[in-house]
Amino acid sequence: MSPRHPRPRVALLTGASSGIGEALAAALAAQGTHVLLTARSVPRLEALRGRIEAAGGRATVVPADLAAPGAARRLFDDVERLALPVDLLVNNAGFGFHGGFETEAPAHVSDMLQVNVVALTELTHQFVPALLARRGTVLNIASTVAFQPAPFMAAYGATKAYVLSLSEALWAEYHGRGLHVAALCPGPVETPFLDAAGPGVRSTAVFRRLLTVADVVDAALAALESRGPTRIVGRLNQLMAQSARFSPRALTARISAALLAPVGTRATQSPTGRLP
Repeated sequence: MSPRHPRPRVALLTGASSGIGEALAAALAAQGTHVLLTARSVPRLEALRGRIEAAGGRATVVPADLAAPGAARRLFDDVERLALPVDLLVNNAGFGFHGGFETEAPAHVSDMLQVNVVALTELTHQFVPALLARRGTVLNIASTVAFQPAPFMAAYGATKAYVLSLSEALWAEYHGRGLHVAALCPGPVETPFLDAAGPGVRSTAVFRRLLTVADVVDAALAALESRGPTRIVGRLNQLMAQSARFSPRALTARISAALLAPVGTRATQSPTGRLP
């Protein structure tokens, strides 16, 4: 990494039990970072810890259910008790829904807002003072849906627009003060997220062209070294995300609706469609 962003010694990763979080934790551990693994599923986290340690890395499991009110503060306190000074926070935990807005269970919407927005904000707020002192980094996993409205994923898309806006604002606020904040914006990725989002999501036009987890991990590692606040993964995704700025918003929303519309019958979603 560049002198401005030294390689992190200790990283906390939320949503580390699968997908992007799992792969990024392994990649950071392979570079010598002690990774603190957070998610709901202790067995999955313990299995990942075992794989990392078998490969010569260091990992510690710190379980948390970030959908629970106050979970971010409890997680921060648990990490503080470990006496492992975090210099990289990766806010990766999140989940979504695909289908008609009226079909999403109210509890599912509330949990999604709590994880994708509230917990991410609270956890960042808790860690920023120490990260400032350590010239650390916050990496927030957003999405390309942050750049335009996302009909049939309306609330999820809005949460990612919030994450992008927060990240870019904090980047500007702390730019030059020693703290680097960046938002990683992948397009659709082949992870368990898709299956949790709903049965019709893979049939939409947007989700037929998928990134690999390796693509996203490579971009995440590059974002940690960069000076900019935003990194979009994939050239086509960069073009589509940026083109939304030059289109009337009503037209952009209608185009997004066509690309994200469920094929055939309306998609439905279980209230428990979350990753572990």
